[in-house]
Amino acid sequence: MLKQRIQSSIIMFGLFSLTYFFLDYIFFEILVLTVGGFLLFELSRILKLHNLSLILFWFLASTPLFIYSIATFISNFGNFFNLSEYPYFTNTLYPLITDFVSLSIPYLASLSLIFWLFIVPLDIFYKKVSSNPLVKVFYGLFLITPMLLSIMSFFGTNKNILLIIILMIWFADIGAYFSGKRFGRIQIVKTISPGKTFEGLVGGFLSNVIFISSLYFLGFLNIFDGILLAILVTSLSLYGDIYESFLKRMAKIKDSSNLIPGHGGFLDRLDSFCPTIPILYFLLSAFGYL
Repeated sequence: MLKQRIQSSIIMFGLFSLTYFFLDYIFFEILVLTVGGFLLFELSRILKLHNLSLILFWFLASTPLFIYSIATFISNFGNFFNLSEYPYFTNTLYPLITDFVSLSIPYLASLSLIFWLFIVPLDIFYKKVSSNPLVKVFYGLFLITPMLLSIMSFFGTNKNILLIIILMIWFADIGAYFSGKRFGRIQIVKTISPGKTFEGLVGGFLSNVIFISSLYFLGFLNIFDGILLAILVTSLSLYGDIYESFLKRMAKIKDSSNLIPGHGGFLDRLDSFCPTIPILYFLLSAFGYL
């Protein structure tokens, strides 16, 4: 099992590094959308969607992603197709597509903020939201799509900030795991995820404090902004992890899938990204950092 985890981690980290640092943006987008497809598949499995509900789930979640992909594809490869021969498309349809993309990302990020601030707590306390057939068809649009679009927009706007956030999510996860294993006593949500402890949360935060301190001494980050970012990333990462555990407990399954040998599913590995990335995208945009 440990060997499988290490091998899978090396492959995933290699693919991420290759597309993030060395290849054109389009390859990173393909990677994000491919992973997004797996995430949506796993979420639909957890929610036990079938027939028309499953079709609506995929349609609602994938439509913004499909339109975004068209816009970036034309932006990267439009010159190869001589689009000037199609004035209706270039003068009418393409501007509509780009306007939709530019408006939909902040809109969906704000929708994600509402989802995580209001809908998720209601679901955790009353256990009736994600089990509602009329509501759960929107879960891909609420939970996965904003994260994917925010990542791709972050990458195009300021990939350095995105990298810092991704590393902080990983440090929060690693710090929480080891400090929770060693010192964990006070359980945060015993009935949902007994392994989540207050000591683990503190360990994740301290891991990020060490990380942002190194960035501060290297001149990359203001210490006040870094501490605030560490609080947000650590808290939101844990929040996403807890809610995925809640959804799996409701579905009576252990892992979101077995697609990643030794790790479970993609959602098991990226649940912390679901609230953290879109909410930080919304906040950083609102305060003029992007």
